[in-house]
Amino acid sequence: MQVQESVRMLQQLIINNGLPKRDLALFGIKCLYCGKSDRIRQLESPDELQGEMDLPDYKTYTDLWENLAISGSSLGICKFCQNLLRLYVEEGEAEALFE
Repeated sequence: MQVQESVRMLQQLIINNGLPKRDLALFGIKCLYCGKSDRIRQLESPDELQGEMDLPDYKTYTDLWENLAISGSSLGICKFCQNLLRLYVEEGEAEALFE
């Protein structure tokens, strides 16, 4: 599956399931798409959502998470432009999922 298709599918799951469940902004991490630095929200890891979603959605979310997040990173979304980002929270950095 291409990265763009994975991102589109994950964006739809986020909308359908009201993710992220916690509304905590990660200040200081800038969105690479729109430049906002006060709208980045970290998405829950699949472990945090176990039992919180329908099983088919949970399985898809887990598969997409594993394909898009790399070791040492998590995933996030800019709540302004709705683009997904790969987050390195400890370092206070974000990177685009695709160019």
